[in-house]
Amino acid sequence: MDSIQLLTRRGATCSDLLSCLYNLKPIDIEVFLKVARNENATLTEIAELVNRDRSSTHRCLSKLVSAGLVHKKSKTLKGGGYYHIYNMAEPFKIKEYAKKRVKEITESLASLIESFESDLKKQLEKN
Repeated sequence: MDSIQLLTRRGATCSDLLSCLYNLKPIDIEVFLKVARNENATLTEIAELVNRDRSSTHRCLSKLVSAGLVHKKSKTLKGGGYYHIYNMAEPFKIKEYAKKRVKEITESLASLIESFESDLKKQLEKN
């Protein structure tokens, strides 16, 4: 389903919004929701919860961390070494970023609409 159609349909969810704004795949959303439900979860725990291998889960977590949806914190082991725990970002921060992205998208769409006739004319002259 097209992103705009997905967001404007009746019954759209926060998962639909996150998927569109952050370009997340269903597995990314699944990992995000597992992290949200399981505070201080490790990579291994999350991988088990989503029934995926650690490398696939790690890619999803990296994407979610880069997007600011999930925080990663390092923990030191007593005998040396470390591991990471993952937590969901504060919902109000996710909401504020979503508002910002929607504003950016709206402005971009308005600009595209304003230049529609001249852009169409250029495209037609090329062909």
